[in-house]
Amino acid sequence: MQSIEINKVSRGECIVLRGANKDILMVDCPSAPNGTARLSDDGLAVMTRYVDTADRSFLLTHCKSGYLYGLEQLLSADSNYFNRIFLPSAPCDKRGRPLLLEFALFVYTFLNRQGDFFNENAAVLKMLGLAAKKAGAGRVFAVKADDLFTFDGIDYEILWPVEKGYPFSTIFADAVEKMNICLSSPFLPEAAGEFMRLKERFCAAYLACCQTAPLEQTNINLIYTILDSIKAIIPQLLLLPPAVDIVEILCRPAVREAYDRELAAASVIFQNRRKSEASLDDILMTGAAAPESMDAIAGRLYGGYYVLKAPQHGAAGAWSHLFGEISASHIIICNGNDMENGTAAAEYAELPAIKHCTNCAACAWYQNSGCSCNRLACCYELPGSPGLTIKCPRCQTRKGLAPCNIYTVPGERSCLCDDKPIQLNL
Repeated sequence: MQSIEINKVSRGECIVLRGANKDILMVDCPSAPNGTARLSDDGLAVMTRYVDTADRSFLLTHCKSGYLYGLEQLLSADSNYFNRIFLPSAPCDKRGRPLLLEFALFVYTFLNRQGDFFNENAAVLKMLGLAAKKAGAGRVFAVKADDLFTFDGIDYEILWPVEKGYPFSTIFADAVEKMNICLSSPFLPEAAGEFMRLKERFCAAYLACCQTAPLEQTNINLIYTILDSIKAIIPQLLLLPPAVDIVEILCRPAVREAYDRELAAASVIFQNRRKSEASLDDILMTGAAAPESMDAIAGRLYGGYYVLKAPQHGAAGAWSHLFGEISASHIIICNGNDMENGTAAAEYAELPAIKHCTNCAACAWYQNSGCSCNRLACCYELPGSPGLTIKCPRCQTRKGLAPCNIYTVPGERSCLCDDKPIQLNL
């Protein structure tokens, strides 16, 4: 890994690892609303910035519809833009049930086919097919814990989510179970039994699709064939007596909140695989991981990293106690421009690491002090010896290379989020 670029985007996040041979690994992308055909300004800027790179890979950390529609826009603009696309697999509970898929199928079938919640679930069901349709199945890979991929000569290992035995929350698992019970009576019309059979077939086909590397088009076609069969019987299903109960379950605020948390908690977490001792290649990418996800992989984490990416845009609800227990030289916080996730956790500002943020308005430290929390921080990448970040040549001149090789783009300084003059006589 030669450098890291943190793209400033209005919604979502987009972090790009640059390799020595003009190759990149883009982790997530600018978020886009469903149905927006025109490539967003953020998407256009990202594509233009990396158009001259020789090899481009993409990794989607979690199944939020905004990211998937953002990826769709990029691929619609140029289907050959990415050479490899890594997408998260569907995790299964200890019984082998992919509950995120089952829940999404209930939403797809029984809820009004409009609105953000429906689009979120439809995105989960069609994620693999959409990427395969736009870029070709031979470029798409589904990843899960213990999978490996290589970028710039470095092996990266997926730590999360696990393929089997995934710890879904009780409230979410109970909601899926109750909806299954609603349709399990043998006295219901045939449509109920047909839906249950098709649901099982869809989940089995989806999981089988995730087992091939890369994806195979025949498996993708089977997924869509089954989904079309479900769509064909929706009018009959909506007339079933239990349909009202299923809709009531799906519309419970607690259930929807639990589903959103599960989507985040199942986010892909990956790190470089060390070949010997610690190095500047040590990086922990956390996507939108929840604190319980971090706890689950605690035993596989290194004692320290060169770069740690804060999960969920640095949101307070995603703060893990582990971040205060492992060391990191640099922390990336992509908090966007719309502050969708609120202010960043105050604990980050208290850590000795150098923080690289995209929006100082989301930082309580900045709002209280009026300046970057890095101004009096010690940077160990400075030429010669460690010193204050304000002595960084990149920060002083706003030109040249940053010693840490971490940049926010577009932008000039690599770590000072304020725009105040540098005063070396402090």
